[in-house]
This record gives sequence, structure tokens and C-alpha cells, in this order.
Amino acid sequence: MMPFKRSVDDLPGDPRRLTLEYHLSQHVSPEGDRDGLDEWTVSPRVERFKERTAGGVIGSMTLFRLRHDDRFSPFPWADAQTYDEDLFHLVLGLYDLGNGGYRQAFRDSVVSSDGDLLVLYDIRLDSAWRGFGLGPILASQAIWALADGCSAVTVATHISEYAGDERRSPTHEQWTRANEKITALWESIGFRRRANPLGHLLDPGTTEARDLRNEQRKKFDALADAYRAALRG
Repeated sequence: MMPFKRSVDDLPGDPRRLTLEYHLSQHVSPEGDRDGLDEWTVSPRVERFKERTAGGVIGSMTLFRLRHDDRFSPFPWADAQTYDEDLFHLVLGLYDLGNGGYRQAFRDSVVSSDGDLLVLYDIRLDSAWRGFGLGPILASQAIWALADGCSAVTVATHISEYAGDERRSPTHEQWTRANEKITALWESIGFRRRANPLGHLLDPGTTEARDLRNEQRKKFDALADAYRAALRG
């Protein structure tokens, strides 16, 4: 049985009624020079089912695709900078600012360096759905749906547990534990810490990454089966 942190009896609904909705945002105006940047908002949604499940959106994920193609933009990091400084600093270590393209260290660390870069920038899940392993399951599904043609996926290590709540300023120990927790989550779906300044990368060209994707799918099946078994008593 899967070691869920919470009892499946606490699940607000059937996991098999979850879907992911993908919304792509692109600028029509040339102002801002973002031709090389696609912004994806992925919304996990649960279907309403009788009185047992209240339907609706239960979270959100934000991903960016930086195009590695001079026809779109010769300097993808510049597109990231016009959007957001945090995004810019996240991808800064992957690009050769002097000569254009990826750093040699990045090229040496991935199976193919001819593709785009996908960034998992933010992920949020309603508290009622946490504690069942759904965060990495949903993130893995979204990544693989969007990673076709990408050399790698990088990830922001946001710690959202304390975000927006000034009353909950974390101690050093809490911050360390939160960092360790989020690192373990990313590693469970295939991200690996590379030498500085590359950060955490998932290489979709590796067998390990594909195997871990399948592991997340098995975890989802186990969760859904456990939920339905609990309903049957």
C-alpha cells in the first residue's frame, strides 16, 4: 500500500476525476520582445460528482518555454528578463550571455542540446488535496505534456508554504526542512542537481527520467485504487 501522509478517507474526491487544462499566453504586440517565450498556465480541475465531490479548479502550475531558435529570439534569456527578474535569474546560469545559446556545461550535461528549455516556475495545490502525493504526480504529467522538443526542464525552488503570510516567518531549521522537502519532491520526478550554475535539471532524453514518469503514474493509480477501495468499505 502507498504510504500516504493522510488517509485516503480525507480525499475530497476521486483522483480519477482530475483533469489538467492547458492555457497558452503569447503577446501579439512586438513590444517587450518576447517572441521566444511561451507562458503556460496548467490548471488541475476535478469534475463534480453528485454530492461527493465539489467540482472546480484545485490549484495551478506556471511553466515557461524558452525557444532555442533564432527565428523566434536569438537571446531567450532577454525574453525572460522582460517578463520577470526571478525567471531571468533562474535561467541565467544555463545560457552563454557572450556568445549566445547554451553554456558548454549545459550542453555537456544533457542528451541533446538542440531543443528548447522548459521551466517549471510555480506550482500550487489546494490544502484539501495535499498530503496524498498529488503535487509531483501533477507536475510530472504537465512537464511531459509540454517537454516534447525540449533539451531539459529546470525548476524554481520556491517555498510557498510561508508565502504571503507575514505571521509565519520560518526559522532557519524550518527553512532547511522545507528546502530538503521540496528538493526530494523534485528528485522524485526526475530532477537532478547539476554543478553550479546549472541548478536542478530534468533531461527528458534519459531513461531514468522516463522511468520516474512511469513511477508517478503508478503512484497515481495506487492512490485512485485506494480511494475507491475505501468507498467500497
